[in-house]
Amino acid sequence: MKNLLKYALVLSAATVFGGGVFAPAQAATVVGSLAFSDGTDDWFSEVTPGAGDTFDIEFNPFDLNFVTTQNGFFTPPFDGSPVQGVAASVAEFAYVSSSGSEFTYELTNDLVFAFDNGASVTWASGTQFMGMFNGPDSVEFMLAEDQGLLAMVDGIGETGFKVIAETLQFSDTEAIGGGTYNSQVDIGVHIPEPATLFGLGVVAAGLVTSRRQKNS
Repeated sequence: MKNLLKYALVLSAATVFGGGVFAPAQAATVVGSLAFSDGTDDWFSEVTPGAGDTFDIEFNPFDLNFVTTQNGFFTPPFDGSPVQGVAASVAEFAYVSSSGSEFTYELTNDLVFAFDNGASVTWASGTQFMGMFNGPDSVEFMLAEDQGLLAMVDGIGETGFKVIAETLQFSDTEAIGGGTYNSQVDIGVHIPEPATLFGLGVVAAGLVTSRRQKNS
């Protein structure tokens, strides 16, 4: 019953992802989007912010995840199935700092989502996440601000495409008996536009504040 509730929460949360925020004086053409989510093991009790604190999370403990968006250019391509095989992976985090009710941890190893079709999405060691407690038995993290774009998508470098927006959020509520995560990467290409003709407008869409765009 706990697992059913956990996956229901994952599928519900995965529907909130929208567009990214794009830099001034550029047009961004999205050529592929991949949104995926699933459960984690139970890690709430391991998070005790302070010097020297560490914790780890196992993502995709059942070697699968739910893919709500899979379109455009990915190498290898996805087959359209809403459930995809993906290798379980363990991410290790170390405390960095605190500010008020928020705290920052960073990855101490690479977090790799390696899909059975051969595609992969990676956040490298050193990537930082901002976290906070939501009441006495819940904690959540999202990508920290001012890091630029960090996700690496295997197989797109030789095409000239790049990651143009990203999201990675994860949380754990003690009573549920396990955590959940949501992620999305958009790949595309930036096309510079002359400021004298097009101005310095900002194109923005979507509701997820943790998705960010590299400055022009």
